[in-house]
Amino acid sequence: MNALLRPLPALTDHKALRLATLALLYCAQGLPIGLFQVAIPAYMASLGMTAAEVGGFIAFVFLPWSFKLVAGPIMDRFTFAPMGNRRPWVLFAQSGLLLSFALLALLHPEPSSHYWYLAGLGFLSNVFGALQDVAVDGLAVDILKADERAQGNAFMYGGQMAGISLSGALSSWALADQGLTLAASLMALCVLLILLVPLLIREHPCERLLPWSTGVERPQGPRAGSKTWQAIVIGLFRAIVLPMSLLLILIEACNRITSGILIGLAPMVTIQELGWTQITYANWIAITGVTAAVLGVLCSPWIDRVGALRILKWLVMFRIGLLGLTAALEPYWGIHQVFESFLMINAVATQLVTVTLIALFMRLCSPRVAASQFAVYMALANMTYSLGSGLLVPLSHWTHQTGIMLVCAALIALMWLLIHWVDFERHDQDLNKLS
Repeated sequence: MNALLRPLPALTDHKALRLATLALLYCAQGLPIGLFQVAIPAYMASLGMTAAEVGGFIAFVFLPWSFKLVAGPIMDRFTFAPMGNRRPWVLFAQSGLLLSFALLALLHPEPSSHYWYLAGLGFLSNVFGALQDVAVDGLAVDILKADERAQGNAFMYGGQMAGISLSGALSSWALADQGLTLAASLMALCVLLILLVPLLIREHPCERLLPWSTGVERPQGPRAGSKTWQAIVIGLFRAIVLPMSLLLILIEACNRITSGILIGLAPMVTIQELGWTQITYANWIAITGVTAAVLGVLCSPWIDRVGALRILKWLVMFRIGLLGLTAALEPYWGIHQVFESFLMINAVATQLVTVTLIALFMRLCSPRVAASQFAVYMALANMTYSLGSGLLVPLSHWTHQTGIMLVCAALIALMWLLIHWVDFERHDQDLNKLS
């Protein structure tokens, strides 16, 4: 009995627990993404809604992920140290995510008749998903060791891909069989189960599990809630505007705009042009997501060993060729699974690019404002992702599917050119001047 009551190990004391917890928390924030980025857009496409309607829906619903640059400094400024620097925020965000899915299940607006009503509930759900993302990113920056960054990011984004895949496939089945009430209820159940993880596991030994629990407050360093707003904002601004920081933001923008365009284009091509059902599309996206997640985890030690920047150059060159070849094969997209293969290969390549880029962003962070700085990077990345989905609206009026694919190839080619200007030695010198 005593063994059952014994506290679980703290995250800082156990590497496997760190990686597993980060993966599960990222899985939770993948659930609203899968529902609102895969399942509902596929359902909309099956109803005959236009590319502008689908792309506009995705762009609006995912706007909260652009606001993370505000949430980061707030979380740095306000903490409840007896329960850990980030864990209270994780609990708050997951509780809100659970509530948003419950509201969606109770109100169940239909896309065709209540488009903006559904978009508003999706927006709310992603507010809490984005808040959790900021909190978990801050937690990762705090607890991951330098030689665990690529591996940690592989587990985190692998978990997110697993959440997106699970949510997309499960929600698509539920939407087709019973409607939005069942889909949202299943997502709420998944969040409730994952919520047990931050409820039962501490960041550091001897911290409180709940505000009224017993525990010993860990001695706090200068990063944990003791800074003034002025110190946080000034330190953050000075770190963000360093040349290498701005360059990597632009590189990531090219990557995320491309992903935003493709996620809106995919259901239109597969369902409306190639005749897939919404469930077939969602299941294939789930398979590609899980495959990408697993390969990301398996390749992460190799990325740490060879170097994230070097691997990124190779991956970007490969994606240029992949997008160009897929555009050239447009007449054959429905033959011999050409487009199906593109979705799989692109998912794996994008996942590996994400793992490498996030590791590089962690490399840029100044210890003084690391959590806020990382949150700003991710907020800007998500802002450009939403921008990419929004760009599908004018692009669909301006050019055809092949032209859209070539625009994506051009963005990745620009990304490849910019990578050659990255110089971390210069960045370290610039950081030292700020100290």
